[in-house]
Amino acid sequence: MKRHLLTTGLAAVTGAIFAQSPFPVLNENFYNTSDHSTDLVTILIPASPLKYDVLFTGGVDHVHNAAGDSALAKEWQDFTGFVPINGRSDSGYVIVNHERVEADPINGDGGGMTVFNTYYNQITKSWEVANHPQGKYRNVDFSGVGGTGANCGGIQTSWGKVFTAEEWGSAFRDNKTIYNDGAGITDTSDYEVETFNGEAENTSIKKYQNFQYMIEVDVANAVAVRKNYNMGRYDHEGGWIASDRKTVYLSDDNSSGAVLFKFVADVAEDFSVGQLYCYKQSEDAKTGAWEALNMDLSTMLDARNEAYALGATVFMRLEWIEGINDGTVFITETGRGKTQSVKAALEAGGTLANHLVQLDAKDGSIDSSFTDMWGRVLRLNTANGKIEGAIEGGGEIKRDYNPSNNHLSSPDGLASTVIDGKTYLAINEDMNPSGVPANPAHFANKLNEIYLLDVTSDEPGKVYHVGELKRFIAGPSGCETTGGRFTPDGSTYIVNIQHPSSSNTPPFNHSVTVAITGYKDVLEQTLATEEVLEGSAFNMYPNPASREIYLSEKMDIVIYNSTGQRLMVERNTNVVDISSLPTGTYFIQNEEGQTKKLIIE
Repeated sequence: MKRHLLTTGLAAVTGAIFAQSPFPVLNENFYNTSDHSTDLVTILIPASPLKYDVLFTGGVDHVHNAAGDSALAKEWQDFTGFVPINGRSDSGYVIVNHERVEADPINGDGGGMTVFNTYYNQITKSWEVANHPQGKYRNVDFSGVGGTGANCGGIQTSWGKVFTAEEWGSAFRDNKTIYNDGAGITDTSDYEVETFNGEAENTSIKKYQNFQYMIEVDVANAVAVRKNYNMGRYDHEGGWIASDRKTVYLSDDNSSGAVLFKFVADVAEDFSVGQLYCYKQSEDAKTGAWEALNMDLSTMLDARNEAYALGATVFMRLEWIEGINDGTVFITETGRGKTQSVKAALEAGGTLANHLVQLDAKDGSIDSSFTDMWGRVLRLNTANGKIEGAIEGGGEIKRDYNPSNNHLSSPDGLASTVIDGKTYLAINEDMNPSGVPANPAHFANKLNEIYLLDVTSDEPGKVYHVGELKRFIAGPSGCETTGGRFTPDGSTYIVNIQHPSSSNTPPFNHSVTVAITGYKDVLEQTLATEEVLEGSAFNMYPNPASREIYLSEKMDIVIYNSTGQRLMVERNTNVVDISSLPTGTYFIQNEEGQTKKLIIE
């Protein structure tokens, strides 16, 4: 049996801890002839056509503000925006969110954004960051809108504007919480809202109420333009704007009952005035309607509960939104591995989404508390409002976890592009520690991956299978992969590696922003081959996204070089990190003397 898998140069960067106990001398009986030719099963890990360039490293690079002062860059990069310069795909502004809330007297308390100019160097064949009079990396000034915090997802418009989304409802419950003993938002004075939805407001609100909005940002000048109070206050995450440049679909990343919103502006490209709606699924789940909210500031300050009162449909953590056309919009519902209650949302008038009712029923009862282990990608048909599952999270094979198989866990970031006439959806995973005990085996192997899904022939009712996903990136230990963004021509994918383990090899011991190229070749070529001897208990599978190999079961193994020198020993394991091995031929043997040949190109 032969399977074809993908391999990338973005390898897992933590070294394995190798056992020191002795292992039997290499058994050379596997050679068939005196000239050492062999019919051994071969595991081939060729050199990958993928390449990554590190653009920005949190906690290492320095970010400058408009006054010329600088500080170490914040970390926890999430959303990524790419605004082309003069319409080009090889030159543009990259802007990234910082999700973590912390005090910073130089670049502003809370979260924030960093912007920098990047270009593709045709000589070095790599992405580089250009100098700027203000500084290589510039801080976005949010002082004019009362600061910002927990900048998570956002919106990239087709005409070059960017919105940043403030999330984290738990961090903005009251002024004491946001102050966080001086480690969060240090100025907790009331904030004056001067205008709302195009009208003079001049209303004071508590400082904590001035967070959790969608904020428009002037990328080129690195300054916030407006907090869109008229899009409501809730756990903002993703958004996507239709071709009319007026209709905005907005997600709510709330684990106790998320709501899907829609905002329609009065004037194209101007979101200062408009109407906010919440989604309400029909009883038979075949259609859906949009209920209008009262457009006053007090309603917007509590938009989610106001939506519940209108019977809004309740979801489980809605993350990113990506439309591939005006009729089809994909939404990641990342789920929640631990048992979660949406009782308060239902008591407030919300109605549980049909697919969650079915999931709850599988547990034996419908009591508003359930475990949504893997999450899923939903599809919204904007013509009739129907929401259905496009791809369900979980494993390619529904039995013991095996990391060689595709396994979609907690889908988060979404982006789309067209490559050679085919439309692909890039799906980020977010199995961070807050998701434990969701899929503990998956998380223990620290596989936060990025998949490509061909949605060219997508149509209502189509259901994809995990096995159709093309895995091409696995993040380093401890991270979540997030904020993926394609350049307009689809040739480069810019993505963030957020909060990786501090014990990783630099630069992956900090949050980093990387630009990845070469995946067009990934889609066209076979990059790694796994051959399995039928009936053998000693099978190996190259990780398609890192320099690791997986064993079919836990065992003791040893790796020798071509001269028989023992290089490493692993005890009672089913995963081996081979990133430290240079190119060459090796032999892997288990305690039973079974041997495989490994070729690293």
